Amino acid sequence: MKAVAIVGKKKSGKTTLGLALVQYFTDKGLKVGVIKHSHHGFDEEEGTDTQQYKQIATSVAAYSPSQSFVSWSKEKPLQDLIPLLDADVIVMEGGNKIGWMPRIITVREDDDDKDFFPELAIAQIPACTNDNPPSSEEIERLATLVMEKGFLLPGLNCGACGREFCRDFAADINAGKATLNGCKSTFGKMDVTCNDMPLALNPFVADMLSAGISGMLSQLKGYVPGDLKITIKNR
Repeated sequence: MKAVAIVGKKKSGKTTLGLALVQYFTDKGLKVGVIKHSHHGFDEEEGTDTQQYKQIATSVAAYSPSQSFVSWSKEKPLQDLIPLLDADVIVMEGGNKIGWMPRIITVREDDDDKDFFPELAIAQIPACTNDNPPSSEEIERLATLVMEKGFLLPGLNCGACGREFCRDFAADINAGKATLNGCKSTFGKMDVTCNDMPLALNPFVADMLSAGISGMLSQLKGYVPGDLKITIKNR
């Protein structure tokens, strides 16, 4: 799954850019999921940002201190929302503190990027508005960057990659100093999926589960050491 965040100060054109990217990817036949973060909750009236996203995106999730989509009355972790999005590409508006994916920064003035972790940026663009949106050529350039450099880390901050935080690992990936398969929570020796969506596992938890399951199965007739595949049908 490709993913990118759009960050910048208020009124810097994050929604204008987000809507344009979502429309571009949708026109290319991709399923696009939108994630929106707000400190103030969400207005569901016609013409608002979330309503505009709903009109063109495959799915929209949002979270804030006061409410979260889908009809929850409290904030939900981003990791719980992503599996609900049936998408090829994730476009997230806001969420500056989320360091698990690269970002595009919209800037209004010089040094406007310093509060938005520029080491995670695949691009920076001047602030835009509905009256002065990015050109179609610029949207195509940014969309190409997202498809080439977009990624999504699990955000567990497990430290197994040798970095204290996922944000540090994401910065190294963005700088070409690391690759996505260096994430031990995603590319470990144990894979778990739920409804065909991979679940990230802290390596310590993965080791405990792997040892426990292998130990129990080893007592069954027909067991031989090797790769194991277990499917649990909960419906």
